[in-house]
Amino acid sequence: MRCPVCFSRDTDVLLEREDELFYCVKCSFTGRESEIRSMYKDIQKKFQRASHRIDIQAIEEM
Repeated sequence: MRCPVCFSRDTDVLLEREDELFYCVKCSFTGRESEIRSMYKDIQKKFQRASHRIDIQAIEEM
């Protein structure tokens, strides 16, 4: 698993596992798998429209 905090900053750091907790050696993030999965969902929202082209008309309508 990758650290969600570092991954949201476009840095790819793998998490270390200790019993049920995962921790990052770079940013000292600590969390359970369920917390990490929910943070992954938030990060996915960032790339939701990455494959869609938005033209000027769509921007003006926003």
